[in-house]
Amino acid sequence: MNLIRLSVVGLGVAFLGAGCGGRRSNSKVDFSQMGPSINSKRYANLEKIAARDLKCDVELTPQYLGENRYQMIGCNTEGIYELRCIMGQCAWIPDVRLRAEFDLGCAKSDLQTSKLDRVTEGVAGCGKRATYRLLGSGYGYSWVLNSVVAQDEAPAPAPADEVPVPTTL
Repeated sequence: MNLIRLSVVGLGVAFLGAGCGGRRSNSKVDFSQMGPSINSKRYANLEKIAARDLKCDVELTPQYLGENRYQMIGCNTEGIYELRCIMGQCAWIPDVRLRAEFDLGCAKSDLQTSKLDRVTEGVAGCGKRATYRLLGSGYGYSWVLNSVVAQDEAPAPAPADEVPVPTTL
């Protein structure tokens, strides 16, 4: 009987040592420098989401941007994520540029964002602009196109220098 109990305890310790079945380690992350709402479980979730979004299977480098926003960098790309918590329930807001990349037909690296309010962001790039609204459900958050994609007007051509017409007398 004691042998069975020791086997079960040993198995439990093995699972604890493996840590939630994740393949990534966040032992190099200094959480004291990562904002007030982050912890190892939330960071592990962010790392998993960012690895999928960025199609990157190597260790990602985090950078805290302030106001619960984090930039994840790896595989020659990056993504920006925001942690939103309501009454103790937290979720990661995906990078709006991932959605805008498709709608605007423009590489994510060429897109600039402007926060318009808590749930609305403007995205511009490749001569186009669009507005996105954040929608939340029981499954998380997603960005939805909330405007017509606008084509930026091309600047008017500079007037040609006037050449005086010779006159004959």
